[in-house]
Amino acid sequence: MPAVTQRVQNYLGGVSRQSDDKKLPGQVKECLNGYPDPTFGLVKRPGFNWIANLGTGTTYDNCKWFYIARTKDEKYIGCIKPKPNSGYGDIDIWNVDGTACTVNMDTSTAVNAENYLTGSRLNYDVLTVQDTSIITNNLITVAKQADPTFNVNRKATLVLSGSPVSNVYTVVVDGNTITHTSNASGTYDSILTALKTAIDALSISGLSTVKYRESLHLTDSNSTITISATGGQSGDALYVFQDQVDNVGQLPEQTFHDHLVKVINTSSSDDTYFAKFVADNGTSGPGYWGEGKDPAKSPGLDGSTMPHELVNSSLNTFTFRQVTWIDRLVGDDNTNDHPSFLGKKIQTGFFYNNRLGFLSDDNISMSQSQEFYNFYHTSAQTVTDADPIDIRASTIKPATLHSVLPTTQGLLLFSKDQQFMMSAVDGVLTPTTTNVRVISNFDMDTEITPVDMGGIIQFLSKTPSYTRTFGMQTFGQDENPKILDVGRVVNEWVPATVDTLIASPQNKFIAMSDQSSRYIYFFRTYSDGKEVLVEAWFNWQLPGTVQTIAVDSDSFYTVTKQGSQFTLSEASLSQSPSDAIIVNNDGSRINPCMDLY
Repeated sequence: MPAVTQRVQNYLGGVSRQSDDKKLPGQVKECLNGYPDPTFGLVKRPGFNWIANLGTGTTYDNCKWFYIARTKDEKYIGCIKPKPNSGYGDIDIWNVDGTACTVNMDTSTAVNAENYLTGSRLNYDVLTVQDTSIITNNLITVAKQADPTFNVNRKATLVLSGSPVSNVYTVVVDGNTITHTSNASGTYDSILTALKTAIDALSISGLSTVKYRESLHLTDSNSTITISATGGQSGDALYVFQDQVDNVGQLPEQTFHDHLVKVINTSSSDDTYFAKFVADNGTSGPGYWGEGKDPAKSPGLDGSTMPHELVNSSLNTFTFRQVTWIDRLVGDDNTNDHPSFLGKKIQTGFFYNNRLGFLSDDNISMSQSQEFYNFYHTSAQTVTDADPIDIRASTIKPATLHSVLPTTQGLLLFSKDQQFMMSAVDGVLTPTTTNVRVISNFDMDTEITPVDMGGIIQFLSKTPSYTRTFGMQTFGQDENPKILDVGRVVNEWVPATVDTLIASPQNKFIAMSDQSSRYIYFFRTYSDGKEVLVEAWFNWQLPGTVQTIAVDSDSFYTVTKQGSQFTLSEASLSQSPSDAIIVNNDGSRINPCMDLY
C-alpha cells in the first residue's frame, strides 16, 4: 500500500488552472455545478425552479435586461428591446412571480417617450432609486430648449425722484417732445398723470402706458421705443431705462409682476445679473426685486434628449416618460451656465449624497441637493453648498468616464485606462470643496459595470481571448487603493464573451455570464474577519443560454433561452430552501439539482 503523502480536508478551493504541483489543497481542475459553502462544504448547485415562459423566437435577443427590487411583493425583471429596422425599441417587464406587467409609453409630450429608445443592449444604462428607474441612452446627444425670441427696447420705464415742486420735466418719445412744469403744489401723482396723458395723446401705434407710484412704464407691441428724459434742476430728477440699468439703485420701488431688468453693476460680466420684480399681490404694486433669467437665453434642457424615467406607479404597472427637468430660473450662460453634458452623450447615471449625477466624456455633473432633476444654480450671484456640482476629471490620458460606484471615501470613477476618486475633505460634496484625483491606472472593460462585493470593488479587463478579474479595496482619501488580480489562478478560463457581472455581498460572490453561453462563472470568498479562508472559482451550466442573471438575498434569478423559448427561473442559494422538490415519507425535504421543475 503506497504511503499517504497529502490529505485533502475539503474541496473548497475551487478551480485552479495552475499545474498540479502549484495547486493549493482543495483546488481542482474543474468545479462544474458545484457550490463551495464554508459551512456545508462543496455541495451541488441548487436547481432552478421554472417561473414563466416569457416569449419565443428572437423577441428578446440582444436585450438590455435589468432587475428592480422594491418590496417583498414588488420585484421585477425587465428588458429594453432593441430598435428594429424601423421604429423604436420597447420595454417589457415581469414580476418575479411570472406576472407580465403593464408598461405604458407616455405620449403627452411633443416627442413621444418611446422615441428615446433608439439603441441596442450596449447603449442603455438603468439606475433605480425607489420607485423610479432612470434610463440613459448613450446614443442621444443632449440638447437645450431653443433660445426664445427677445425684442430689445420694446419697453421703457420713466422714474421720478427728488422734490416734485416747481420743476420742469422733459420726455422725448420716438421724436416727440413732451414738457411738463410742476407748480408749488406738485406731487408725484400729478406729474406722472400729466406725463402719461401727454404720451397717450401722441397716439403712437402699439404704445401703452401704465402709471405706478413713482414711475411710468411704456410698452410698444410693434417696434422699438426711442426715448430720453430729464427733470429737475440737475436734470436727473426724471430718468429713463429700458432693458438694463447701471445699478440696482435705479430700479423703482413699485412696478408690475415679473418686470425683468438687467443690472450691469460693473464692466465685468461676472457680477451682472437679471433682476425680476415680485409683486406682493402677484400683479403689480408693492413688492421686491429678486433674481431672474436672461430673456434671450434658453430656459433649460430639452427633455426629449435627456434620460427618461420608468416609474412603478402601482403593483405590476409602469410608465415610461420624459422627466420634467427643472428649468434655469436665474442668470445667463456666463453666471449660471448649462451643465457640462449639454452637447454631449451621457454614458451613465448615479445617485450619491442626495444628488442625481451623470457622466459624459470626462465630466461629472451632479444635481442640486435633494432636487434630483435640477442642474442649475439657485442664484447667479452666489454659490451655495446645495448647488449643482460640475467637475472634470483632468488627466494627461484620454478619460471617458463610463462607470461609477460609491465608497466610504467618495465616488469611485472608472475610465478605460484610469480610475479616479471624487471626494471632499469633510466627506460632504459641494461645488467648492469637491475634487477628483487619479488613484490607479488599470485597463478595464468599458461595457461591463464594476460591482461592489461588500467593501471590495470587482471589475473586469478583457483580452481578445479571455477575461481577467480584479478586486479593488479603497482606504483613506490620501492613500492608493489595493488592487489584486483575483482571477490569476484561473487565467484564460473565463471567456472574453462575458457581458454581465453581478455581485452578492451577502453571499460573498460575483457571477459572470454572456448571452451566447450556457455557463455562469463564479468567484466566492469567505472571511472570518481576520483573514480570507475561502477563495473559490466555479461555474454552473444552465439548460439554456443565459440572457441575464440577478441575485436578491438568497434568491438567484435567471432568464435562459432554450431553443427559441425564453424562460424565467429561480434558484434558492440557501441550503434549506422553502420549496422542496421531493418530500419523502418521513418528512425529509430533498432538493436535487433539477432545472425547470
